[in-house]
Amino acid sequence: MRYISCAFIAIAVFFAPHTGFSQAKTTIAVLNFEAKNVGQETADAVADILSTELFNTNRFRVIERTAIAQLLQEHQLQMTGVTDMSQAAELGKVLNAEKIMIGSVSRLGQTYIINTRLVDVQTGALELAQNTKSENGEEGLPAAIGELARVISQKIVVEGAIIKITTTTILVDLGKAHGVKVGQNLEVIRVGEVVTDLNGAVIGKTEDKVGVLKVKTVRDEFCETEIVESKLSFQLGDKVRITTTAVETKPQVIQQDNSQKYKYKKIPDEDEPVEPPPVF
Repeated sequence: MRYISCAFIAIAVFFAPHTGFSQAKTTIAVLNFEAKNVGQETADAVADILSTELFNTNRFRVIERTAIAQLLQEHQLQMTGVTDMSQAAELGKVLNAEKIMIGSVSRLGQTYIINTRLVDVQTGALELAQNTKSENGEEGLPAAIGELARVISQKIVVEGAIIKITTTTILVDLGKAHGVKVGQNLEVIRVGEVVTDLNGAVIGKTEDKVGVLKVKTVRDEFCETEIVESKLSFQLGDKVRITTTAVETKPQVIQQDNSQKYKYKKIPDEDEPVEPPPVF
C-alpha cells in the first residue's frame, strides 16, 4: 500500500462521452480545495462548481469521479489530500490527467477568495496561478467561479500535434472544435530534456521551435496547414500551439490624386508663341 499524505482531498469531476473529444483537449482533474476560515463543505462546493464551469468552456476533458475511484483502487492508493506540486503530479499520472488543479478557499469578512494552482503532470511544474474573489459572500461565489473558469481557459495554451505530413500540406489535430480558423498561425515546438533546479526538482522541459504553420482549411477535429517558417524539419508528433487569431485581409488603400491640390504656373516652351501683355 502506498500513501500520499495530505489533507482535505476529493476529486471533483465531470465526464462527457469519449466521442466528443479530440486528443487536443486538455484532460484535467480538480481536487477539493483547502478550507481557510470557511467550512470544508463550502470549499468542496467551490471545486465542484469550478469543475463544471471548466467543462462548460469546451476546452477541457474532466475526469469522472467513479473512474478516479476505480483507478485508485487498481493502484492501491490511499489519499487524504495534496500538499505540494510533486504529489499533485504523481496523482495526475495515476489518473492519466495532463493537468491537476489544487487550491484554497478563504474568507475575510464577507469577502471570499479562491486561489488556484494548475500543475503540469508531465513536468511537475506550476503552469498557472489564478485567483478570484466574491465580495457578496457565498451568494457571489457562482459568478466569481464562472469568471475564474473563463480566465483559466483563456490562459491555458491550446495544444495539438502534427498527425500527417505530405509534400504540400501538414495536418494538425486542431480544428473548429478548438477554435481554429482559416488564416491562423500555429507555432510548432519540440519538447526536449527535463530541466531541474539545484535540488533536483523538475521545473520544466526545454523546447525547440521547429517553425510556424498557417491554417488553410479547417474541419471539426483537424486542419490542413502550409509552412510559413521552418527552422527544423517537421516531424510527426511535434507539438502545435495556437499563437494568433485569424489573419484578416486589410482593405486596399486607394491613393488619391493630389495633383489638383496645388496650382502650378506654367512655363512656356521657347517655340510656343507668347501672347503680348495687355496695353493700358
